Amino acid sequence: MQKIVKFKKLILSKSLVKFYEGEDFKELRDYIPGEDIRNIHWISSAKHQKLLSIEREHLKNQKIAIIILLDKDMLFEDKLDIVKEIFYVLSVSALFYKQKLSVYVVSNEVKRFIPRNYQDIEKIIYYINSLNLKKVKLKNFYLRQKDSLAIYVGDFFYKLRLNVKNKNVLLFVRKKVEENPKKLLFNSLISIDKAKKTYLDLNNLKHYIFFLQKNDKFYKKEKIRRIYSKENLIAVLKETFE
Repeated sequence: MQKIVKFKKLILSKSLVKFYEGEDFKELRDYIPGEDIRNIHWISSAKHQKLLSIEREHLKNQKIAIIILLDKDMLFEDKLDIVKEIFYVLSVSALFYKQKLSVYVVSNEVKRFIPRNYQDIEKIIYYINSLNLKKVKLKNFYLRQKDSLAIYVGDFFYKLRLNVKNKNVLLFVRKKVEENPKKLLFNSLISIDKAKKTYLDLNNLKHYIFFLQKNDKFYKKEKIRRIYSKENLIAVLKETFE
């Protein structure tokens, strides 16, 4: 029951994301109470004495692929929770606007899902929760699907080959301390597997920062959005895709 309430709340609170590609539209239709008022065509509404909305053709025809990249680094603080929240909002939005959605969960293997309803989304989240990320090393992945809006969600401490025949958007889910660990110079970062194995200390900090900057430069030509917390997550996603 709680999950159903969350699903309805997301829709009724207008927290859905529209994946606009342009300003062209197919036709005008009656305005649906509760939808984004930015869809209203005010000139036509005044002429016909009723509210009319723009029906955007790509909202029906666009193919969307959400690629969730998961490895052991996702267990740092609440990064995994942020990833799941991003996936939930985007997938519910895609289904609500009747877009063609594919989901790829990439860990030490690749699982492909074609969600068609809310229950399918919950099954994907259940699958993510079932993964033992402590033992996961990210599998090499290349999206062969083309002519799609490809949304990659991960922390991107690795290089990923992207299909140039897609419109690629990269959502970097990180904690700020991972990008600027200098404030931790007085201490060492300990591995999340509780084996008390140090993976960042004074000796390798310089190398870590050099590698991170070099890695991030690899993606400089892509559309990137950095997400550090759940705060204002809906607003960030709307700004990215609308």
